[in-house]
Amino acid sequence: MNPAGAGLQLAAAVGSAAVMTVGVAWFDWPSFTVLALYWLENVIIGGFTLVRILAAGARTERYVESLATGAFFTVHYGLFCLGHGVFVATLFGGIASRHGLFDPVLLMVGRVAGDRIGALVVGAMVVAAALDAWQGARAAANDGRDVFRRLMGAPYGRIVVLHVVLLGSGFLMQALQLPSLAALLLVAFKLAYDLRRIRQSLAQH
Repeated sequence: MNPAGAGLQLAAAVGSAAVMTVGVAWFDWPSFTVLALYWLENVIIGGFTLVRILAAGARTERYVESLATGAFFTVHYGLFCLGHGVFVATLFGGIASRHGLFDPVLLMVGRVAGDRIGALVVGAMVVAAALDAWQGARAAANDGRDVFRRLMGAPYGRIVVLHVVLLGSGFLMQALQLPSLAALLLVAFKLAYDLRRIRQSLAQH
């Protein structure tokens, strides 16, 4: 990653954390909103990963392989995110399923989308994910035979870490009965994780 791209990602990560902190501390955001926003970030990253898989297929002219990999990734990663989203929505958001499995997740996204400050956080997340995808797409020299497997597997390490953190923070919020404090700790941990990831990307390039 070049310094300019890293700087933009850094600004997006810090800006997202700052807006979340303001939302929790001054606008009485429920802790569930923070959990929902970080879950939504996983979905955003998954969407850009799919774009990268298809773009790699176009660059290498391996269209069938890229489409097959993209379809598998969409189903596998999508079910992973769906299951976790339902868990967060029902357990921590108190959202009941009325019309099917997708109902809690759609209602959770609706809550986030209806908050203007939340929309700013989502915008920062989209910028950060888009920059990461753009930087990866520029590294065309890395399009070896394992490019699709590498691209497909890239988000899983991050999503597993974030899922564990989200679930742990959710239970911590309930156990301590201090949801705002736990939410702020989650924001701080997530920012530290993002800064470490950006620093590692700079070191690799």
